[in-house]
Amino acid sequence: MTTDKNKKIALHCQNITKTYGSGASKVQALRGVDLDVYEGELLMLVGPSGCGKTTFVSVVTTLLTFDSGVCDVLGKDLNTLSDAQKVHFRGENIGFVFQSFNLLPSLNAMENVAIPLLIAGVKRETALNKAKEIIDAMGLESKHYSKPNELSGGEQQRVAVARAIVHDPKLIVCDEPTSSLDHESGQMVMKLLKKISEEEHRTLIVVTHDNRIYEYADRMAHMEDGKITRIEENKENKGNE
Repeated sequence: MTTDKNKKIALHCQNITKTYGSGASKVQALRGVDLDVYEGELLMLVGPSGCGKTTFVSVVTTLLTFDSGVCDVLGKDLNTLSDAQKVHFRGENIGFVFQSFNLLPSLNAMENVAIPLLIAGVKRETALNKAKEIIDAMGLESKHYSKPNELSGGEQQRVAVARAIVHDPKLIVCDEPTSSLDHESGQMVMKLLKKISEEEHRTLIVVTHDNRIYEYADRMAHMEDGKITRIEENKENKGNE
């Protein structure tokens, strides 16, 4: 496993296992996953469908429990957190970007982006003002009041990215963020994510099958049959241009 003593580890996983079902229907989704992810890194998690990628990111974001092993995220040992503490930890520290955008159709762009702040108890006016700032930074100044069905796929995904970062999370997890986008839109979204990683020193884990965006990774973790099989540095990544 690739390590670097000069970098601070944001996420440390050692021998993580996860099994679904029992008896004849038992499925071992994670078979001893070892992975360190560094602060300010954009790490891509790649591998065939069914290899355990989604299960793994669900574990590290506290959405799923795991059977055994050590999982330390942003200095917290997940084994020590209660369910209520996990909800609080996610709300304060983790942002999510989904393949299907997951925008609420009845809300405009600003309202969608403001959701994490409103859930955290921020006053509506303050939350909407912060959402507006983030949307403007995404180059969507004219789309504040547009609803999802009035936005292109690329615009919807940028709104989804804005929602993921509006509460200043330290860890952002993206599940296939570009696979449903055309090349130009996908490149725009990845440039935004790379900029967030580099300039704001946030840790990003991007689960993807989209080889069009591999060049944006700092490192790539390859997964097969519930294990990390190899990790490779990307010396040609877009951050070095």
